Amino acid sequence: MPTDQMLREQIAQRLSHELEALAEYAAKQLAPAAENPSAAAHPAPELLRQHLLALANAVLMKSPALFEAHVLQSSQQLGVETTDAQLAALRQALLLRLSVGEYVLAASTLSAGINVLQSPVASIAAPPAPEESPEAMHWATLAADYLKLLLAADRPAAQRLVLAEAEAGADVRALYLHVLQPAQHEVGELWHCGAITVAEEHYCTAATASLMAQLQPYFQRTPRNGRRLLAACVAGDLHTLGLQMVADFLEYEGWEVSYLGASTPLDSIRRMIADQGVDLVLTAASMPHHVPLLRELITALRRDPATRHVRVLVGGRPFISDAGLWEHTGADAWAASADEAVTVVRELFREEAARRPEKRQRSVAR
Repeated sequence: MPTDQMLREQIAQRLSHELEALAEYAAKQLAPAAENPSAAAHPAPELLRQHLLALANAVLMKSPALFEAHVLQSSQQLGVETTDAQLAALRQALLLRLSVGEYVLAASTLSAGINVLQSPVASIAAPPAPEESPEAMHWATLAADYLKLLLAADRPAAQRLVLAEAEAGADVRALYLHVLQPAQHEVGELWHCGAITVAEEHYCTAATASLMAQLQPYFQRTPRNGRRLLAACVAGDLHTLGLQMVADFLEYEGWEVSYLGASTPLDSIRRMIADQGVDLVLTAASMPHHVPLLRELITALRRDPATRHVRVLVGGRPFISDAGLWEHTGADAWAASADEAVTVVRELFREEAARRPEKRQRSVAR
């Protein structure tokens, strides 16, 4: 009899292999697109495939919350009724094509997504009330103006706005945290709810990445701490801004940084970690389907004697949806933002740093 994890892997593989057949069967259960203008704008088979892939990843990672987050995002674009109808059709498809054991486990995760549609407003955490101090208001205004210029496709003006702050002596870390990060978060939300196109999202993201490169000379050089980190996104993940922000913050803290960026093959990451004597790996998942790849990377690092010592910090949107998800990847910790990552990394290496003077003293004595 398969273990729980073996069954989960079996279900994920089954959903992936039978993706087309399951989506086609479910599509036939839905009302004709002509009767639903919202559905007509979004081809049902493609949407059903997205639901199935999200379900497969949620089952594999033991995270119903991942599927719930996917369903809420879909309902923002399609409407609750359309999303609910699609999930109901998928339930029928799974019932016919999965074994009893597979169906029971997959349906429990599917049900979590259906249930969350009953109270979607309550399921989305309300953002904290903004501070009203003059400094906080200044940052909020600057972030809003920066985003407005980006959405107006005026990249030069948007970048000049932020660079002027850096020229005036603003801490670049504050510009990252209070201007670029909230602006990019809003860009992501606008894309998820269909308010902007993929092209517009790419434009805004590329402009911010270019601005971050221009801000590098304004970072103050700090003493090196003798440690090296490697930052990389797994294969297929092209969203690197958050990872770059964390790497820049830790470089300011004294770390030597090997930044590999987007979509890096697992073996390339592992070999470089071993070759460079890396102490810390930063990696992130921008979408739920990247999470299993993070776990695959971390598992490979733990198996290799040359890399099993390395600490791993993960981040990204899926880990916000499920606060316990990072533990299923095998990572040492997770962080939701660049400043939080600095605090977490300090704690991860605190005990080892405390032992270093003792090691040096023994070495001198010999």
